[in-house]
Amino acid sequence: MCGLAVIARSEATPGATDAGPWKRVLGLLASRGPDGEGVWRCPATGMVEMGHRRLAIQDLSPAGAQPMTAADGRLAVVFNGEVYNAPALRRELAASGRAFRSTSDTEVLLHGYEAWGFRGLLDRIRGMYALVIWDTARRRLFAAVDHAAMKPLFWSEHTRGLVLASTADTARSLMDHPPAIDRHALADVLCHGYVPHPRTIWQGVCKLGPGQCLEWAPGSACRVERYWSPPQPGERHATVREFEALWEGVVGEHLLSDVPVGLLLSGGIDSSCVAAAVAAQRADILSLTLALPGEADESPAAAATARHLGMAHETAALNTSNLEMLLDQAVAAYDEPQAHGALLTMTAVARAARAHAKVVLAGDGGDEVFAGYTWHGSSPSALREEANRGAVQEHARLSRAVAEPRADPAVRWQALAALATLSFHHAYAQSVFPRFHPSEAATLVSAGDYDEASYVEPIARSDQPELAWPRRAQHIDLGCFCAGSILPKVDRGSMAVGLEVRAPFLDRRVIEWAFSRVGAPVGGGSAPSKQILREYLSPRVPEGVLRRPKQGFSLRLGSGESFVPMLQTVRDSRLAAHGVLDPRWESFVGPGAPYRDARAFALVFLARWYEARAL
Repeated sequence: MCGLAVIARSEATPGATDAGPWKRVLGLLASRGPDGEGVWRCPATGMVEMGHRRLAIQDLSPAGAQPMTAADGRLAVVFNGEVYNAPALRRELAASGRAFRSTSDTEVLLHGYEAWGFRGLLDRIRGMYALVIWDTARRRLFAAVDHAAMKPLFWSEHTRGLVLASTADTARSLMDHPPAIDRHALADVLCHGYVPHPRTIWQGVCKLGPGQCLEWAPGSACRVERYWSPPQPGERHATVREFEALWEGVVGEHLLSDVPVGLLLSGGIDSSCVAAAVAAQRADILSLTLALPGEADESPAAAATARHLGMAHETAALNTSNLEMLLDQAVAAYDEPQAHGALLTMTAVARAARAHAKVVLAGDGGDEVFAGYTWHGSSPSALREEANRGAVQEHARLSRAVAEPRADPAVRWQALAALATLSFHHAYAQSVFPRFHPSEAATLVSAGDYDEASYVEPIARSDQPELAWPRRAQHIDLGCFCAGSILPKVDRGSMAVGLEVRAPFLDRRVIEWAFSRVGAPVGGGSAPSKQILREYLSPRVPEGVLRRPKQGFSLRLGSGESFVPMLQTVRDSRLAAHGVLDPRWESFVGPGAPYRDARAFALVFLARWYEARAL
């Protein structure tokens, strides 16, 4: 994987590249690409400049360096990610007479664009990616992220052109004037735990969402479209034999690398599925587990699975005695703030894994694709589409009450409960991440237009009400929680140390296979979740793996008080001094407040994140 930055101008700009600004810009992307850097300027017009930091995974030679241009100089590309079916596409393109200069997947993108056009290329590639192609002859710029938005791409349009980058920090640095922080986005962080696309934490900066592509030409506005959506359910039922053939083929492609590959292994179903498929194909893969404190620790179960599969295994302990250091590492890694504690564990496990491998496979995406989250077990009949008039009026009263700092903690709890009764979307949002009420967030960060309607707007955008449960929730998960929290957590946490994480469950072929089958019942009764995965694992792993309750990968926030004592960070921060945070903020995290320690974590992380980036 890598880091990229692009400057596109509306008018021809003669002259050479100014190396000074690019040195600063590429410095911001250094951790994403520690193996080299390059800058390219369109020689014909000077309208486009591309910068790239390389994390060399395939074709380690200079032939795989970027920015990469076509032989005739007409095309240029910068690319972050992996195309897993690149060998098959290369053979197809070579058979049609196209000559390759490297074995990198980047060159496949150039020839593929020439052969099939941009949308045709996106239809054929299978992988995780953010890419930008400049076509000099057509004076068109094309950009896209993969179907799940595993790789990020930020962009900002202005009167003189367009900038694009792999991180929000880099996109911000390319703008003529430093953008202000987006108060609505801050409220989203407090209420959802992340900033949903297309919004970002900075005003005027956008990000592409799952399966989205962008086209830009001088003198025209950017056009953003969705080129892929999850398929509708079909009539075929999933079979374990069918899954096995698909799964092991996909995992085999994810092992393609010219550098050492490892595996992040927990004691759960998802990573055990990855481990079983890996062990069937390779005997040289090291598995790694992060030992968490207390009951959340799955490292003994993971070690038992590794022994059963004959895999070499390492355990790294998470040191919670120095949360200050872990917070500082996470703040440096994450270009947008989050309020999910899993970003701390991701930061730690990435650092541990990088000591052993440059690429690791992980089980992320199993819950989204095979309905494994706790909220997938909810009864659809309990989630009404709209609340009755009395419930709406009661919520409005409580909403006004909790916007005030003097509100009693019991009323804050009541307001969250009432919020969940307003609609299906509100109930879903509260089941995923109950923290601050929208009116509390609006007061805390002066987001006056943020309310219960704007709170669920991203969820409504991803919803398909006609779908049966839990498929309906899974579609929302992919567009919201997965794209907004899970995947940025994995990408930023790993790329901060130059580690590539691959998630086979989120491969486009796996999603399309699972979503096009009749959904198996989940939760409750005699039907456990992820039944097809359990059938696949049953003859392959210790029986205890199949019986273990779902754990998750977060420090346990909300039960103890790990972060309440750290609120002094907020008191002393520029977040408070600059007026970004309401001076009465402590009333919203006082004794008895809902999810008090988790709320404290959100404010502590936000304050430290702002401190590192405030001007």
